[in-house]
Amino acid sequence: MRRTAALLCLALTLAVAAAVAFAQAPAPAPITVVSAQGRRNLAVATVNGGDYLALDDLAAALGLALRDDRVTGTTTVSASGRSAVLTPERNVVSAQGRLVSLAAPPLRQDGRLVVTPEFVTRVVSLVLDRRVDFRRGGRLLVVGDLRVPRVVVRGEFAANAAQVTLEISPATETSVAQSPGQIVVTMAADALDAAVPSVPAQGLLQGIRPGDAPGTLVITTGPRFATHRATVQPVDAGTTRVVIDLMAAGADGLSATPPTPPPATPAAPTTPTAPDPAPPLLDPVTAGFRTIVLDPGHGGDANGTEGPGGTLEKHITLQVSRRVKALIESRLGLRVILTRDDDRTLDQDARAALANNNRANLFVSIHANAAVRASVKGAEVYYLSVDRASLESRRAVQQPNAPMLPQLGGGARALELILWETAQIRHLEQSATFATMVEASLRSKVEMSPSPVQQAPFRVLVGANMPAVLVEIGYLSHPEEEKALASAAHQDKVAQALFDAISAFRTQVEKTTP
Repeated sequence: MRRTAALLCLALTLAVAAAVAFAQAPAPAPITVVSAQGRRNLAVATVNGGDYLALDDLAAALGLALRDDRVTGTTTVSASGRSAVLTPERNVVSAQGRLVSLAAPPLRQDGRLVVTPEFVTRVVSLVLDRRVDFRRGGRLLVVGDLRVPRVVVRGEFAANAAQVTLEISPATETSVAQSPGQIVVTMAADALDAAVPSVPAQGLLQGIRPGDAPGTLVITTGPRFATHRATVQPVDAGTTRVVIDLMAAGADGLSATPPTPPPATPAAPTTPTAPDPAPPLLDPVTAGFRTIVLDPGHGGDANGTEGPGGTLEKHITLQVSRRVKALIESRLGLRVILTRDDDRTLDQDARAALANNNRANLFVSIHANAAVRASVKGAEVYYLSVDRASLESRRAVQQPNAPMLPQLGGGARALELILWETAQIRHLEQSATFATMVEASLRSKVEMSPSPVQQAPFRVLVGANMPAVLVEIGYLSHPEEEKALASAAHQDKVAQALFDAISAFRTQVEKTTP
């Protein structure tokens, strides 16, 4: 009897402890729906380690109608005559006559249907007939073509000064104004995809938070703050940097990073000095999936192929690349670099080198094709093919016996050597995955060739040290396809398809990256 009582007491104690631990577990941060009608926070439930949203909350936020069919066990989501039918526990949804597969199915949770953000971006967007992007970092669901740049915040501190730096992608018109107790940074944006770090309160700066007005960040100043100095610098075509010095009375502040000077006559060589130690960050900032390089094929003296009507490949590839760049920057807020943004000659190795030097996460080379037979047409996607020697090089690259390099403070670190000819080999699997995504996305909007995904030893792909594909968007040698490729409407279709594939690939990478 005593043993039974003791076991019951232990069980009760464990149950109480579990309940207390559950009660103390922090609730997941809400996900904010951002649309032309405003903002609305949605509560998030964690199921199997993933974020889920209640479907009825989504419906209220987005103006959707829900109808349950008790006979079939399905739920219909509709708006303005468009609809999707889902079944709990099933990964496939019928939306506007299309079958859409999901990584995680809708679920019943405490009597309510819950869905993942992926369901919103892939299914609800079809019902609304509007783009819906999920910004994982800022926990935003962006509905429609809104300006939502990504903002990375970092800072450094000295005895009498503090410096806050904002990296804003894409480049965004920005202003800085001081008011009592705070400095307000205003960006020409409908919302901000900004994961604002926590800041230890000190004399000059008390904290950084999103402002009440859309597109604003507020820096709360401390009791020792006297004045500030702000510098807005365009880093490149895709990024704006804002540097704000907060100063105490009589302090000169920290030196803001100067704007990039114009090219000057080379000076006589001087003895290099040791660099200053890296400034401390407010919060460790990971690079993440931030940079994409688009490569408009040919240019300058290299016209590429020419259609029977005189359309040049080099012009078509640049026009499409610019369209893709605009879509990515406005909808995903990523940094996009074009290997050329004018009619210049650029060799193949320089294109991959540009991507490598900018630590790009993805490389997409855009071309138009030609064939001897004028009847051949359709888009194609290529990733690198390798021979036996390259496979041996791949195995060598993956060997764990990398040379060791001594480092300051003792010890050693592995020195990763990547030969130019083996740079792409280590990314072949991801390149193949991305190629299939591009093919599927293009197929939904334009005609594909009978062999839509192929491998080939393209020089421009060999040296890319990141997932890379080459896309032949059509055949200029086909008279009708030449006219289509030269039209703005068809170029928009191609650009949209490439954007969709890039967005899906980025989502997949971010899910699998710790």
